[in-house]
Amino acid sequence: MLHVCYGNQLEVLADQLAEHLDNHAVDPLEPELIAVQGHAVSRWLALRLATDRGISANNKMLFPAELLWLLFRRVLPEDVPPFNGFSAQTLAWRVLALLQSEQFVSRHAALAHYLETASPVGQWQLAERLGRQFEQYLIYRPDWIQQWESEGDTHWQAALWRRLLTTGDDRHWLNLRTRLVKMMAQEPAAAERLPRRISLFGLPRLSEVYLGILQTVAVYCDVRIYALNYSSVFWADIVSDKERTRQVLSNQSGLVDYMETGNSLLASLGRQGRAYFGQLLELDALDEEVFHPPASNTLLGQIQSDIFYLREGGDQGVQREVEPSDSSIQIHVCHSPMREVEVLHDRLLDQFDRQPDLDPAEVLVLVPDIETYAAYIEAVFGTLTDDRRIPFRIADCGQSQRTSLIETFFALLDMPFGRYDATAVSAPLAEPAIQKQFDLSGTDVDQILYWVRESGIRWGIDAADMTRLELPVGEENTWRRGSDRLVLSHALPPGDVFDQLAPCGPSDTTDAQVVGRFRSYLELVFTLRNELSGERTVIDWNVKANSLLDRFFALDASNESELRTLRDSLTGVAYSAEAAGYNGTVTLEVYRHDLAQRLAVPSRGLFGTGAVTFAALAAGRCLPAKLVCLLGMNDSVYPRADSRHGFDLIAQYPRVSDRRQREEDRQVFLDAVLCARQQLYISYTGRDIRDDRSKPPSTLISELFDYIDRTSRPQANMSKTSSAMTTQHPMQAFSEQYFQDNATQLFSYARELVRSGDVVVPGPGALVDVPLTRTETESEITLENLVQFFTHPVRVLLRDVLDIRLESADVLLQTREPVELDYYTRMTVREVMLAEKQRGAAFEAVVDQLRAGGKVPMGAVGFRALEFEWHKIAPLYDRLLSAGFSAEGEVIELVLDVAGTRLTGSVSPLTTNGLVHCSVMDLTARDRIRLWVSHLALCASDTSYTRSSQVFGPDQAESFDVIGEPHTLLADLIAVYQEGLTRPLPFFPRSAWEYVSTTGDPAKAAARTWAGNDYAWGESEDAYNQLAFRDSGIEILEGEFEQLASRILGPLQANRVVIR
Repeated sequence: MLHVCYGNQLEVLADQLAEHLDNHAVDPLEPELIAVQGHAVSRWLALRLATDRGISANNKMLFPAELLWLLFRRVLPEDVPPFNGFSAQTLAWRVLALLQSEQFVSRHAALAHYLETASPVGQWQLAERLGRQFEQYLIYRPDWIQQWESEGDTHWQAALWRRLLTTGDDRHWLNLRTRLVKMMAQEPAAAERLPRRISLFGLPRLSEVYLGILQTVAVYCDVRIYALNYSSVFWADIVSDKERTRQVLSNQSGLVDYMETGNSLLASLGRQGRAYFGQLLELDALDEEVFHPPASNTLLGQIQSDIFYLREGGDQGVQREVEPSDSSIQIHVCHSPMREVEVLHDRLLDQFDRQPDLDPAEVLVLVPDIETYAAYIEAVFGTLTDDRRIPFRIADCGQSQRTSLIETFFALLDMPFGRYDATAVSAPLAEPAIQKQFDLSGTDVDQILYWVRESGIRWGIDAADMTRLELPVGEENTWRRGSDRLVLSHALPPGDVFDQLAPCGPSDTTDAQVVGRFRSYLELVFTLRNELSGERTVIDWNVKANSLLDRFFALDASNESELRTLRDSLTGVAYSAEAAGYNGTVTLEVYRHDLAQRLAVPSRGLFGTGAVTFAALAAGRCLPAKLVCLLGMNDSVYPRADSRHGFDLIAQYPRVSDRRQREEDRQVFLDAVLCARQQLYISYTGRDIRDDRSKPPSTLISELFDYIDRTSRPQANMSKTSSAMTTQHPMQAFSEQYFQDNATQLFSYARELVRSGDVVVPGPGALVDVPLTRTETESEITLENLVQFFTHPVRVLLRDVLDIRLESADVLLQTREPVELDYYTRMTVREVMLAEKQRGAAFEAVVDQLRAGGKVPMGAVGFRALEFEWHKIAPLYDRLLSAGFSAEGEVIELVLDVAGTRLTGSVSPLTTNGLVHCSVMDLTARDRIRLWVSHLALCASDTSYTRSSQVFGPDQAESFDVIGEPHTLLADLIAVYQEGLTRPLPFFPRSAWEYVSTTGDPAKAAARTWAGNDYAWGESEDAYNQLAFRDSGIEILEGEFEQLASRILGPLQANRVVIR
């Protein structure tokens, strides 16, 4: 017998199901078959049954299609395969086989047009779409299918369908339905194979054919449908205002007098449900009603009551009073998804404070685009460990299956299609499972990335690989040559060349082991070029993919679930192709595409697990919760527009009962509103983050607003009721508006944004408000520390005193061969040239050595660049030669007493002409400071060497003569040094040098250097300066900066002699 139980609350329907299961027990060893719409309802129902009955066991939750296939298998065991061969995924492979048949395609011009320029992936994508389309035809156009099979249609899709049946399995569910009905009518024993009872719980829609099968099966077994019906009044004939208007415009105005609207929200949002209930009413079934009137003491309850009683705003249509304290419906307007999640977190904390008995599991957060919001949810809810932490789970998120391990797996699959550039080959090493497989640590990987850059690796495996790619042969920057340079570093001293290779990288035994393991990884990666090329069967690709997992990824407890998910998906691809009887070959791109689609399917998230649940709006649509929150209800996002392909015949010839995306989204929103038991929370991005202009919400929110404003009387100081429940939020979480004493709607639980009870202004404040307390000043300072300090005082304070290190661990790898010498390569080239020139090497030998390092351009371009640098360095070499300079010059160790501070260190290289420094690039403030500090120490010592110092650049030469009072100047520098270890000093060497040395406006000169330009980096861009002076702008170059520039560099400039 067929029974339909109607109820307006999912909890009541679940209780009815539990009661029926208890009162009409069947064989305890036979599974109880229950069809549900998704994993969310399945999980919720299992917990509800366990709560009602004390235990929930042997309940088999199935999707409707799975239930139907199970019935076919029981009644027709010999005629039905284990799995549906007409699912969209299996149909895709069957269709692909026909699309690869030139004989079939050439007979259908429209199909040939679609495939005219299609790549193998394009063929597969068309096959996928046609597979989904045929699945829809089976459900919503069974009459077409029957007509096509009788050869009553010449359309190319009809021909494709007939060809599918003749070249493979023809047992789709429409054919099996006919066999099932016939079998049960002719053989009573067949009907006895049906389950004793079938339950269908909370399904939002079923096709007419599906309901017809249930009607047939109900003659032989108990079939019970538990359907959500939000109104106790018959509403299958109500129409919305738009539908009434459409009737008038279509010259059917005479029918309008007989049309009722009932409740405008239900009529407008529930059109899909209305059609479904019309189908249920046509069934030959026993109806049962278990309605539970909603509480109507809040605005939310009143709206739900209006729908329940099918009325428009109260008993007599009079506008209702809304209590000022009524917060059952809240609307929050934010500037971005991140702000939406931040605001939600504060509002939930407020609700938990107000309702101590509110459990996190009683909060359901639904988002239309859960993939976009997942990262923000993790960032806000997943980073707190104090009393503000709210337990949460993200359920049914497709991206949750694309973990870093799986992304790395896909990166390896994609490797053969690329150029094997430095970034692509090195990136997988960041994955912990690969590090473990090759016995590498995170520190090892950082070192490897440095070696990759320094060894000149850019792209390409080797010369043979570049030839295969039909690219110009030039292997200096390939992986093979670069990795050989790393190995040579253990066999040759720096500067030597072997087989046109210069050693580069490590030299100790520990590093040699890392290089060996890295080489093992590289050799495996190189094999992918051949292993993953060409076309193979799906089974062969499956073997290759599993082998790749075995060779690259180490299995442990932390990644077991990810690897199992990946292997299950690999098996799913192979099984679909096997079930389709597909024996052809495909490229890796096609195999990869199907695998990616499977992993994009939402995972089975856990609902009702003692935590706040975040889920896609469609996944949690009917689940009841005390607090239902809807995020991301933006105009451009929800409801979604119907997207149809040009060959979609359902779109070309629509019917009333067709599934429409926009109508389904409207129904989902209505479900969410009616499933909120105490409070409905809605937020959307209603302000532009760039210019703060207003942005509209979803049309569904606008309809809800209109209904509230039409049926409720606004408060005295409000023009609309909806305005009172809407909160406009500032763009930043640290806005002072959240911390005002008189604030009512705006508040924040973020204690870190409040300082000593005061409001934190938008600026983050100074890094160090008062000088750091030091127990004692340093009694001994090294000369090198003093030099390092004055070349970057703020970095020394943050890094050495406060242990704040801002140097990026990321190594920027280059992926194209060099075509010119960048600044740092030019510096290296000049340093090598100067050293080799001093050893008497010829230009040609130096060129060979530099090219062997892989960092200079190839061919004539590189030769001309090196020739230019050789000539550029020649004047510097001549000057150093005449000054008696030698890199191995004399070194003196100094120990000085400077105003009670012990200053130690070495000064070098010393010649008969005094101290001589050099720079292969233009002289900078740092070069001058280094020489100046060393020169002061030299003058303050009792050495017998000449107390004169010189510094040479390619086109510059400067010197310092004997200083009269070096101890006084050193003491002042030490005093600045001691102070700079307690607070950030606004002394920036380059800007300060421009300030003291310019012949024009010193402030403007300093400002230009501080800001930088397109061609020169500014000191304002330095990470340490930005952190230390984060509240400051250009005004940082005033006052104390000017004083420090004059105090530190003034004496240097006054004693500097420019040598012409």
